[in-house]
Amino acid sequence: MDSVKRLIMLQVPTSICNFRCHYCYLAQRDIAYQGEQAQMKYSPTQVAAALSASRLGGPCFINVCADGETLLTKNIDLYLLELVKEGHYLEIVTNLTITPMIERILSWEPALRKHVEFKCSFHYLELKKRGLLDTFTGNVHKIWEAGASATIELVPSDELIPYIEELKSYSIREFGALPQLTIARDDRTKEIIRLTNLSLPEYEKTWSVFHSDFWEFKQRIFGVKQKQFCYAGCWSITVNLANGIARQCYYHALGNIFDDPKGPLPLEPIGKCPIAHCYNGHAFLTFGLIPHQTDVRYGNIRNRVRADGSEWLQPELKAFFNGTLAAANAEWTSKEKRKYTLAKKEKRLREHLSKYRFYQKLHDLKEKIK
Repeated sequence: MDSVKRLIMLQVPTSICNFRCHYCYLAQRDIAYQGEQAQMKYSPTQVAAALSASRLGGPCFINVCADGETLLTKNIDLYLLELVKEGHYLEIVTNLTITPMIERILSWEPALRKHVEFKCSFHYLELKKRGLLDTFTGNVHKIWEAGASATIELVPSDELIPYIEELKSYSIREFGALPQLTIARDDRTKEIIRLTNLSLPEYEKTWSVFHSDFWEFKQRIFGVKQKQFCYAGCWSITVNLANGIARQCYYHALGNIFDDPKGPLPLEPIGKCPIAHCYNGHAFLTFGLIPHQTDVRYGNIRNRVRADGSEWLQPELKAFFNGTLAAANAEWTSKEKRKYTLAKKEKRLREHLSKYRFYQKLHDLKEKIK
């Protein structure tokens, strides 16, 4: 059985979307839905060489998500195919309405399809409004019939509350189980708050009827600062598919990892996270970027068991998703962590001092000019 070596969060800078969901992060931006296609600097084979299993150290979990609808990215299937051929496991974030692209992916060899999970964002009201509910549902069944995996995820928005019973009945009938729930956050404020007008007790009572393990785990970690040593940037990297720029998580750049596919990866763990909230903790923590922080596993909280006993996730992929990074990577000793943390602090201090000296010299020069 494959063990997960690293998490790769593959960001696709395509800002085109055929939906306009009010709770979407794009919709909350001052500038949204720019309608720009990702301009790929590298070919599918170049990307696959840079993200080869041999370079990364083994098979990886690769999440693929665009700024808009992922499957509206031109030739995205060609990039995904090369990555799957490397032995990696893909999670494709999509609203599942771009049928031609879905069918192109499902035309791959059966062994490759087993390594693909479509994370299907179930925008129920938007689907109904646009007459695409049958398209979404039909594509879910196509995926399962092809031997790939599909998980259904719902955003618990206030506008959806009057439709809860209708939605539950539809989901049981069409998907054999209730959808998993995520949490929408309000990005219009610096505070870490849920995108709802309900009080927290009302919010929890309203949406607990879905019995979603995914939602319950996200509820537990929402707004909670993670203080333990984090291996993001070493056991995981975030990469821009268009230009190859890699980051530890979502802020500190590690450099371009596509230019020299045979060179060493510029891996550098975050260590103590400076961010107040782990936005992708449902994946980062369950795969174990902070080892032993939780016993909850990613495959379990993505999956559902249908009424007939079958499951949303294909067995091989589910087993991979339930793996932990510590099984394929050596943990640092306490001494190594302290030494690394001290070196990072010293580096920041030197950078701060050099900037201070620069501005001091600039000030002195201006004084001389006067």
